[in-house]
Amino acid sequence: MKQSLFSSFEPTNKEDWRRQVEKDLGGTPYTDLQWKVTDSISMEPYYTASDMTDPRIADVQRSQKRLPGWVTQPIIYFSTPKDTNSQIHKVLSAGADAVWLLVRGQQLAGSDLHKTLHNIRLTDTPVVFDTEDGVLPLTQELLQVSGYHLKGGIATDAVANWMQTGRNYLSGVEQLAEVIALTKDMPAFRPLMVSGHAFHEAGANVVQELAYTLASAVWYLDQLTEAGLSAQQVVSKLYLSLSIGTDYLTEIAKLRALRYLFRKVTDAYKLPVESAQAYIHTRNSAFYDASVTPHTNMLRATSEAMSAAVGGCDALTIHAYDATFRQPSDFSERIARNVSLILKEEGHIDKVADPAAGAYFIETLTLQLADTAWSLFQQVEKEGGVVTAFEKGWIQDEIEKAWEAKSQSLKSGKIMVGVNKYRVDEPGESNATKALTDTPPTASGLRLLVKRQLANASV
Repeated sequence: MKQSLFSSFEPTNKEDWRRQVEKDLGGTPYTDLQWKVTDSISMEPYYTASDMTDPRIADVQRSQKRLPGWVTQPIIYFSTPKDTNSQIHKVLSAGADAVWLLVRGQQLAGSDLHKTLHNIRLTDTPVVFDTEDGVLPLTQELLQVSGYHLKGGIATDAVANWMQTGRNYLSGVEQLAEVIALTKDMPAFRPLMVSGHAFHEAGANVVQELAYTLASAVWYLDQLTEAGLSAQQVVSKLYLSLSIGTDYLTEIAKLRALRYLFRKVTDAYKLPVESAQAYIHTRNSAFYDASVTPHTNMLRATSEAMSAAVGGCDALTIHAYDATFRQPSDFSERIARNVSLILKEEGHIDKVADPAAGAYFIETLTLQLADTAWSLFQQVEKEGGVVTAFEKGWIQDEIEKAWEAKSQSLKSGKIMVGVNKYRVDEPGESNATKALTDTPPTASGLRLLVKRQLANASV
């Protein structure tokens, strides 16, 4: 019989290690090593198998997507139909799987859309249309141009737009109901985006992002089922779109928590598990992008992209490192696209469906985020839902507190390289630093962001 190599060592547990840590710290309290994620969530420096007793961990893992990989979906900025078509073909030949077509100040519907999509088979290549067009006329024209079984979707969140601009959302919801009915036999076309970007870029913390995005999804479900659609029809056409920030482990846990929370919602609607999986699109955050030292944004984008991939995104969009303050160059767009490609082709992260599963720290953080966000979501529902809570100013007030906390952390020592520390001596200033020196706007009224959102952000 072989003798264990560790038989001469006394067994230890987490408490033994904790005492040893406090001894090595010379009396410094162990609690000083805890990492404060939000005001209500603190994490210990490490966890062990003894902490994995919550049976819901298995539920979290079952809520994650079953197939590995994600779609590399770079941004194409619409200019003219001919030039845009050329750009789409260029990025598809350079490794992209899909396209996020960003249109600002122009109308796609009725503007030679067939030229923009020349030789682009929407039955094979997913294209998401980020445009101010109405969803119904755009979809009708897409059906005329491309025929059967579209892939991709439309990036319009009527409620988020209302929060930012004050534009009425009711007509958008009415059009959505028609579009969902029109495309009911096209499972790969999703015209209903539920966006968390406005909350993130306004300074919301991770719990608020989860809770308010989930509340928005539930609001759409309620409105569209009341319009005569089934919950299954709505969920099949819905996708969640989130910004991914710089807190690496937190952002991984955020996506995993969102899938778990969305499963709780679909369970409440009694939808079958296999047909109610959340589809999650992610993009890297513009919140801390630096304009004075823009190359640091490449590293931020890489960290954020890896969080999105490990967290289980279905589609990944990386904006160029200089996109928040100027028109991106061919170089910066290529670098952004290659971040996703390297994670796939060289990092092989696309080979595992849920890479974070079983990691003690991340599993614990996932559940803590989910529990806290669910509690906040229930508060939103008690306020009457996301629209009513926003009209009351309740959501704005909560985000204002989170913004002030982020602002204070940057002023009091949190380091963001190139943003508030190690900046080169050049004219201009970063978005985050500028936001710290601007007079804070009021958080009341119909505009969520005013100055607070990065107005020059391109995505």
